[in-house]
Amino acid sequence: MDIRHRVAIVTGGASGTGRVIASRLSDLGATVIVADIADGTDVTTDAGRAEILDSASRAGGPHILVNNAGGWSPSGLGFPDASPHDWRTALELNLGAPMALTQLCLPIMARLGGGAVVNIASEAALGDEPYGSPEYAAAKAGLIRFSTSVAQTQGVRVNCLVPGWIGLDRAHAQVAALSPAEQAALPPLIPPEEVADAVVEMIANDALAGKVAVLEGGRPRRLR
Repeated sequence: MDIRHRVAIVTGGASGTGRVIASRLSDLGATVIVADIADGTDVTTDAGRAEILDSASRAGGPHILVNNAGGWSPSGLGFPDASPHDWRTALELNLGAPMALTQLCLPIMARLGGGAVVNIASEAALGDEPYGSPEYAAAKAGLIRFSTSVAQTQGVRVNCLVPGWIGLDRAHAQVAALSPAEQAALPPLIPPEEVADAVVEMIANDALAGKVAVLEGGRPRRLR
């Protein structure tokens, strides 16, 4: 797919990795619809998703959807310490919302001649060790399987990117708080720009329908 003159939705695109992805797509000639709770757009609600689709439709799209928004429960606690409301909120943000937005975009993209969806999961989905937010890990694992299950639907390609720890300010601060031995045991943090590069490749490469790309710090990107 040629990204130029396409309309792209990027959820969670007002800050962090989402902002880098949105900027990269804009630099490549796309019209980018940024959907972020920071500007009042809640991707977990029907009203928020309708607002996103309305903005994209008025711009002539969407042709591209990047489901980037995600995170732990509002309290920062994980199951079983998080309340049922909190862990269900995390499930909705990390899995329910991407599924719902994809479902809404599919028929529109099909009418426009096709499209591409990139779901951003996490390496938390791949592990078999204890994890601080089980609901987050479970949702991201579900997002991977959802992506492969709907790989090519109505002429729309669906892919999934699985990054490790991304080098945002918070991550750098967390690493700095670790002991030297703990720091030495960690892989390098992934520059957000590398995530954006991978997203662009998954959008542009028509051969990548249903593919899952793993991005680990200090290693080449690989397809599962």
